[in-house]
Amino acid sequence: MIVTRRRRKPFPWRRLILPVVAIGLVAFAIAWPPSRNVVTGGPLGPVWQNLGARFDTIAAPFHFAAQNQLLTDRNRQIVQLQTQISDLQTKSAAKDKQISALNAQIGQLQSQAASARSAAPAPNAAPASSQGASATQNAAAAGGGDPPSSNATTEMRRTAQVWANMEPENAAKVVQKLPVPYVAQVLALMSPDDAGAILDAVPAAFAAQLTQENPGLKQ
Repeated sequence: MIVTRRRRKPFPWRRLILPVVAIGLVAFAIAWPPSRNVVTGGPLGPVWQNLGARFDTIAAPFHFAAQNQLLTDRNRQIVQLQTQISDLQTKSAAKDKQISALNAQIGQLQSQAASARSAAPAPNAAPASSQGASATQNAAAAGGGDPPSSNATTEMRRTAQVWANMEPENAAKVVQKLPVPYVAQVLALMSPDDAGAILDAVPAAFAAQLTQENPGLKQ
C-alpha cells in the first residue's frame, strides 16, 4: 500500500483582491464629500439613514460608557479642586486671624504708651528735691544700685512677656511703631537673649536710639 501526502493548496489571495478593492471604493465614496453627499441625499438616502440608525443603536452603550467615564473623571477633578480651595481658605483665614491679633496688640500697646506719657509728670514741673532724688537714684544705679526696671509697671512687664513669646521679626515690627523710651524700658525687663534678638531684627538706626536711651541694652 502506497501512501501519498497531499500538498496543501496555497491560499487564493487573488480572490481577496476584488473584495478589498470594493471595500476601499465604498470607504472612499463615503469619505469623499461630493460622493458622500450623493449617497446620503440621493436615492440611497433612506438606506443610509437606516444603516446610520442601526449603527447608532449598536454604538449607544459604548457612547454611554464613555460619557459616564468622562463625567466620573470630571467629578473627581472637581472634588480635588474643591479640597484645594478649602485648604487655601483655611490658611487664609488663619493668616487673617493672626494679622488681626497683631493689629489688636499694636493698638493696645499704643494706648498703653499714650497712657504712660499722659500720666508721666512734666520735667519742668518736678521740684528741685525730686530732681535731686532722681539724680541720686541714677548715681546709685550707675554704682550698682537698683536697676531702672525696678520702677516698671505691671503693664510693661506683661508687654515684655508678650514680646518675648513673639517671633523677633514680628516683635520688631511692633516696637518700631512705639516711642523709643517706652520700648527701651520694656526691653530692659526682658532677658538679654530675647532683647538682643529684637534689637537684631530692628533697623540699625532704631537700635542705636534704643541703646542710647538705655545703655544697658546690647545687640
